[in-house]
Amino acid sequence: MAGRKYDVVIVGGGPGGLSATVYLSKKGFKVKVFEKKKVLGKPVRCGEYFPVKDEMVRLLPRVKCIDIIDAPEDAVDSRCKSIRLVSPRGHEFEFPFAASILDRHVFESHLGDIARNNGADIDVGVQAHFYPDEDGGWVGPTRELADHGQVIIAADGYPSETAERAGLPEREYAGPYAVATNIEYLMTDLGVEQDVAEMYMDPRYSPGGYGWIIPKGHGRANVGIGIREPYVRRDWQIRDLLTGFIEKNKVAAKRLIGGKKASLIGDSLPVDGPLERTYSDRVMAVGDAAGMVMPTNGGGIQTAMITGHLAGEAAVRFFEDKTPLSSYEAAWKDQIGVEMDNSKRMRQASDRLMGHGFFFDMMLRLMGTRRIADVIMCQVPSGMGPFMHVLA
Repeated sequence: MAGRKYDVVIVGGGPGGLSATVYLSKKGFKVKVFEKKKVLGKPVRCGEYFPVKDEMVRLLPRVKCIDIIDAPEDAVDSRCKSIRLVSPRGHEFEFPFAASILDRHVFESHLGDIARNNGADIDVGVQAHFYPDEDGGWVGPTRELADHGQVIIAADGYPSETAERAGLPEREYAGPYAVATNIEYLMTDLGVEQDVAEMYMDPRYSPGGYGWIIPKGHGRANVGIGIREPYVRRDWQIRDLLTGFIEKNKVAAKRLIGGKKASLIGDSLPVDGPLERTYSDRVMAVGDAAGMVMPTNGGGIQTAMITGHLAGEAAVRFFEDKTPLSSYEAAWKDQIGVEMDNSKRMRQASDRLMGHGFFFDMMLRLMGTRRIADVIMCQVPSGMGPFMHVLA
C-alpha cells in the first residue's frame, strides 16, 4: 500500500540501513526500508570480512555502541586468526587479527528479521527514489507510489542518489583517487589456508589498491582486486587484471592452483573518508553512502553498522527533543572521526608510492610487520607521523 506515513524511511537494506532500522523499531518508531536487491544480502558486494568485537574495541576505542558488532553463529562461514600482507616482490608480513567471514545473506536476513519482529516494514526488490519536501520527503519507485518519512536515512551505498537529492556533497567526492572499483570471484576447490586472510600489494594487477584471498571454509574463498582509475594503464580491463592476479602473481597463483570460479561480482567503493557533510535538516547518510569506509583497508561493514546506529540515535533525539540532525555528525566525529582521518592521511601518503612496485616493496620492508599492521588497522605507526606529513 503506497502513500503511508512513517517516522523514518530508510533507503537501503544493507548493514547500515538495517542497524538503524533495528534501533529505531526497538524504540517503537514507525520505520520503512526500501532495498533494491530482491533478497537481503544477495548478491554479495564485498569480501565479507568482519573483525570480531574485541578487535573493533581496540581499533575504535571511543565507540559507545560497540556491542552491536556481533554476528550470529549461522552467519559465520569461517574464522580467521591473522592477516598476511604480501609485498609487490613476494615478501610476507603476518600479524594476528581475529575476524569472522560472513555469509552476508544470512547476516542481513537476521537483522531484517529482528527489525520486522519489532514492527518495521521492509520492501525488497524496489529501486526507490527520494522526493524531498519541507517535512522530510517521499520515498518510493515513483512519486505516486511513494511513502512519506519525517526523517530519511540514506543507506543506499555509493554513489548515493538519496544523499545527492538531499543536497549532500556526494558528487564533489567523486575524484578519481577517491573511488575504488572492486571485482571479486567466489572460488571453490581451493587448498588455501582457511584461517588467514591475505592482502596482496601488486601494482601490476591491483593498481591503486590491493588484491585479496579471504577464505570462506570448505575450500572456498573470496578472491578479488580493488583498483583506482589513475593507476590503470589505458589498455587494461579490470577483469583481465583479476585474471592476471589469479594466474600470474607468483604467490597468489600457487595458492589458487586448481580453483574454480563460481561467481563474479563488482562495485565501487569510496576510499577518501567521510563526506564533508553527512546530514541535512531531515536526511542523514550512513555507511558507504556517507563515505564511511576505512581508506587503508576498504573495510565498511562495521562502520556502516556504527553510523546506522548513531543515525538511529540522532533520529530519536530529533523526535523526542527536537535536536537537529547535526547531532549525528557530531556523534560519529567524536566516536570514529580520528581513525577515519588517520586512515585517509595514510592512504594519501601511500598513494605516492602505490604505482612503483620496487619503492613500495622497499617501504614495506623498512616499516616491518608491526607498523604495517598499524597502517592497515588505521593507526598512525609509531615514529611515522612526520613521514606521513611529508608524503601527504
